[in-house]
Amino acid sequence: MSQQYVFGSANQRYKKKLFLDNGFEFIEVNARLIEPYSPPSPQPSLREIKIINAPSHIHHSGFSSYQCTLTLLFPDKNAYNDYLSYAGWTHKFYDEKGSIFLGSAESIKPRVVEGGRRYTATINLILIKKDTLGHKSRFRFQDIDGHWAQKNIEEMADLGLITVITRDGKPVIYFRPNDFVTRAEFITFLNRTRRLVERMIRE
Repeated sequence: MSQQYVFGSANQRYKKKLFLDNGFEFIEVNARLIEPYSPPSPQPSLREIKIINAPSHIHHSGFSSYQCTLTLLFPDKNAYNDYLSYAGWTHKFYDEKGSIFLGSAESIKPRVVEGGRRYTATINLILIKKDTLGHKSRFRFQDIDGHWAQKNIEEMADLGLITVITRDGKPVIYFRPNDFVTRAEFITFLNRTRRLVERMIRE
């Protein structure tokens, strides 16, 4: 069963689609996907996903990351420029199996050929499968069992507002529920909350 179509089968093939977050909603990229193309493939270890304007859950809710290479052929210069102006924002990709992925462009190689008549871009995407975003964290804090705020802490971690993975991909084992919060941690939490609210409004 695919995510895009509830009654679909794993053997069906669907049209690949790429969407881009423009700050208000996901809009379909005005380009045709051509070769070379490599479908989303799981990475052996979690990689840090660097998205400046992405929702907080992209950074903290995925434990399996995927890599995908797409080549886009744009119909004209305007479509080409429109994509590049938002290329650093969150991407949504529907693959040929109907699965939905969210992530960011790790690298973009724009190219203009044939005397300015052909506009292409090859992008490497780092993605998280969308069905993992609703799953609870695989890792549990070891110092919150029986704590009066345990449920609230776990809910915030599931929403991606609390870090559950370090930058090198290792789980955060201790939450330290009785420690004081620093000004930097407080600002980071507020920013993640803002991103979550923005995502909820867009979706």
